Amino acid sequence: MRIHSDPRTEEIVVVVLRGEIDYGCEEMLLRCLTSALNSSARGIAIDFSKVSFWACSSVKVLLATRELAQRHGKTVSLRALSPIVRRVLELSESLHLFTTEPAPASPHPGRRPATVAPSQTPAPAAPPPPAPAPDARTSAYSSAGSAGTSSPSNSTDVPVGPA
Repeated sequence: MRIHSDPRTEEIVVVVLRGEIDYGCEEMLLRCLTSALNSSARGIAIDFSKVSFWACSSVKVLLATRELAQRHGKTVSLRALSPIVRRVLELSESLHLFTTEPAPASPHPGRRPATVAPSQTPAPAAPPPPAPAPDARTSAYSSAGSAGTSSPSNSTDVPVGPA
């Protein structure tokens, strides 16, 4: 997860989120959004255009940020929602609580986005061939040790719990 605040805006701080936002990011996300909100005059706009994963547990961070903003007479708007973020907010029935904005206009207004004509679209890759069926004479287990116990042939011991 990356968070970037746009210092060019004066009254509304734009916070750009990037990458995967999951359960482990909640504390950092809340701190960053709170900091951005505190440094703004009117509120924050959170840009989700680069978010590839949004855990439903992170919705509570948005709701807490919204509540804090309302107590201070500020706003929280959601900008350029990626499809995954939009879906999670719809399923949690919280999307209607926020003002949403489209992605901002390109900083290069004369430049058109690159497109690929249908004839130039690469064909999907062929699926990998199926794995060969296991041989009845071999097994994932082999005899090991002097006691004759069985263990997986490609295993790694991973400690579970205190030693």
